[in-house]
Amino acid sequence: MNKVLMIGLDGGTFTLLKPLIEEGVMPFLKEFLSDGVNGDLISTLNPLTPPAWVSIYTGRSPEVHGIFDFMRSVAGDGKIVMFRPNNFEDIRCETIWSMISRHGKRVTTLNFFGMSPPQAVNGYLVSGFTTWKHLRSATYPPSLFETMKNLPNFDYKKLGMDIQEEKKAIWGLQEGKYEEWIKMHLERDKSWTDLLCYLMETDPTDLTAIVFDGPDKLQHLFWRYLLPELAENNLGAWDSQIRELCLQYYRQLDDSIERLVRIAGLDTNVIMVSDHGFGSSTEVVYMNEWLAQNGYLKWSEAAEIDPVGRIASDRSRDNKAMMMLDWNNTIAYAKTASSNGIFVKDVNTFGVGITDEEYVEFCTKLRQELLDYRHPVDGGQVFVNVYLNQARMEGKQSVESAPDLTVKLRDGGFVSILRHSEIVRQRKKPEGTHRPNGIFAARGPAIKSGEQLKSLSILDISPLLLYLLDLPVPTDLEGRVPTEILRDEKLINNPVELYGVTQLLEERTNQQEQQISDEEKEALLAQLKLLGYME
Repeated sequence: MNKVLMIGLDGGTFTLLKPLIEEGVMPFLKEFLSDGVNGDLISTLNPLTPPAWVSIYTGRSPEVHGIFDFMRSVAGDGKIVMFRPNNFEDIRCETIWSMISRHGKRVTTLNFFGMSPPQAVNGYLVSGFTTWKHLRSATYPPSLFETMKNLPNFDYKKLGMDIQEEKKAIWGLQEGKYEEWIKMHLERDKSWTDLLCYLMETDPTDLTAIVFDGPDKLQHLFWRYLLPELAENNLGAWDSQIRELCLQYYRQLDDSIERLVRIAGLDTNVIMVSDHGFGSSTEVVYMNEWLAQNGYLKWSEAAEIDPVGRIASDRSRDNKAMMMLDWNNTIAYAKTASSNGIFVKDVNTFGVGITDEEYVEFCTKLRQELLDYRHPVDGGQVFVNVYLNQARMEGKQSVESAPDLTVKLRDGGFVSILRHSEIVRQRKKPEGTHRPNGIFAARGPAIKSGEQLKSLSILDISPLLLYLLDLPVPTDLEGRVPTEILRDEKLINNPVELYGVTQLLEERTNQQEQQISDEEKEALLAQLKLLGYME
């Protein structure tokens, strides 16, 4: 009793799922939604996979858990910014896997971002976003990896990224490779489903959680094939074939969800969440070009005009884009496309930049100039909102990796950090990009039936999971238990209990440092570039 199954759909959005349900592609999801409750789940300020998933499994915002992006900058050679992938060692808060384990309950968690090197849990853990060569060092307990290797009719390598396949995509995915790429994700998500079904059948745990990352990847590359209003009048015979293969992915996803829910049983509460939603992006906004044209940044002599929207292969290594900047004459810059963040140089660190006394006035002025900027052709506001780093504005300590300003574009897309002759360029075809509104759905013995919800916060998920497991909710979690989704008898018999605080993570039991090769790092960057997160 009191078991919980959490199914994560990376990039899951009702904007697409509801039309697919109407089309008959996902019949089990239709049944699931009608039997339980559903509504939007509002993501982090910048709706991006790493900060959003970490907020889901810590119950804390990026300003507290410290994860803002896929990568984080580290000290490079001189003043050049270099990057490395964020990992578990960078997360500053206790995870829900830890909270549950220290209360004596057991957990299975598969394919979540940032869980490598793996945290020791009372159960099973395999981190996501890992190459297959590193799956052994991303798995806990070590015996689970041996089990995965020896499962009959199961290829554990399909769980991870394939270095050579990812590197093929460094220039973008050629149309001739579309089918092969979609089939690779069909096989990968099926492998995760098969592994979780095996674990649920042989050793069920109190909380079982998995992320399917295929929706995000397909929607980035094939949004124009998936969204009915974009696909209806623009597909030839070959395009229709690609759309059908995409639909096959969602049919399989529906089958996977049904398999997991059936195995979990009727006495299990099931919740379904996504880290962010999805929508169309119609233009490219060159953030660093805007900063250059407004006197905050200077390009170096190595900075070439981006002709096609993607960085050339000889500049594809992690720090080369930053070498396009003249650091001695740059005060503010964007590091990555995915963060939508602007970083202000501190004179005390860089020798050139802004003093502590100048910081508030400088950021306030920069924010207003961004908000005042208008598209040169249509006159529309391009930066519809610009968020300041409130902690730094108030002179308080802030997470080092946090940007000083975060922009929200009018089409909801990510910025480009490359050089271009224009600040805004129209895309030839709409592409898929993130939106704040993800999905929440739930069904089970403690959950109401047939209700449409007002939006929940992504920070509410950890408190809800703890409550459904009959565990106290730490008082320092930022979200709440969404009692509006719960049956009255559940709340009467088991009132919400706020008690204690989360534990600090100094006593991490697994201090294994994951060392990834340059080749693997290049493969990871290739995948991020393909999906539009890095340039």
